[in-house]
Amino acid sequence: MKRENSFAELTKASLENKQQKDKFIQSVYIDLLIQEALLKEKRRVIKEKIDEAIDQCDRESFFLLAKQLTEIEEQLNA
Repeated sequence: MKRENSFAELTKASLENKQQKDKFIQSVYIDLLIQEALLKEKRRVIKEKIDEAIDQCDRESFFLLAKQLTEIEEQLNA
């Protein structure tokens, strides 16, 4: 009888451990999705600012924003 309880307890503990791992992986995945969404929004805003810099012939802002855009693109492709 004692062995059955031990096996049941081990099975239950194993299942709880797997559920904890699954929750952790799910939270990491959600964090990655949020970070990707934030980077894409930042990229969109920078592209708009680049267009404004071009319209205003603001070379300094253009090159600064282009550098920021490159960094964001690298993060998105990593």
